[in-house]
Amino acid sequence: FAMSASETGPRRNGVFEGLAFASNYKTLFVSTEEPLYQDGEKAGLEKKSYWCRIIQYDLQRKEAVAQYAYPLDAVAQKPSPESGYVVNGISSIIALDDKRLLVLERSFSTGNISLEVKVYMVNLTGAENIQNNRSLLQNPVKKPLAKKLIFNFNSLKTMIDNLEGICFGPRLPNGNRSLLVIADNNFNPLQQTQLFLFDSGIK
Repeated sequence: FAMSASETGPRRNGVFEGLAFASNYKTLFVSTEEPLYQDGEKAGLEKKSYWCRIIQYDLQRKEAVAQYAYPLDAVAQKPSPESGYVVNGISSIIALDDKRLLVLERSFSTGNISLEVKVYMVNLTGAENIQNNRSLLQNPVKKPLAKKLIFNFNSLKTMIDNLEGICFGPRLPNGNRSLLVIADNNFNPLQQTQLFLFDSGIK
C-alpha cells in the first residue's frame, strides 16, 4: 500500500478511506477507496470487475491477518462533458460484528449535482483471504466478498452530497440503534454538509 511514482500500489487519493473497529476494539478493518493499480482499473461507466481491498488487523498482535476483495459498482452517472471526472469508491465502513460490515459506496460524475450513494452489507464468512495475492490482475480472486444492497439514498428523492462518514448513534426510544451518515463538503461553497439520521433496525 505504499504510494509510488509509477503505476503500482494505490492510486492518488484512493487509498485508506474507511475504518471500523470490532470485537471490543481487538479488530480493525480498513478499506481502500479505489482499486490498487495491480488489482485492475478504477471504476468506470462500464459494468465490469473493479476490486477494492478490505484489510483486517489484529490490534493485539499489531499486524494484518487478512485481506478481502470487495466488488465495486460501476460509476452510476455519465459525466458532462463526456471527458469530465468520474469516481466510485468505498467512502466509509462500519462493523456490525467481527464478520459483518456495512459499506458506503459513493459515486460522483462531473456535471451532476446529486451523487449516487448506496449502503451494502458484506459477510466475511466464506470469502477468500487475498493477503498474499499481490495482483488480482495476475491472480484473479476465486471467492470475493458477496454484498447485499441495504439502502439506496436515491430513494429519499432529494439531493445527495458527498457522503463519507457512517456511525451508530444513541439508541432510539424503540430500542433500536440509530445510524448517522454525514457528508464531507470539501470546504466547497457549492457543496452541502448533510447529516442523515436513520433507524438501523438493529437492537
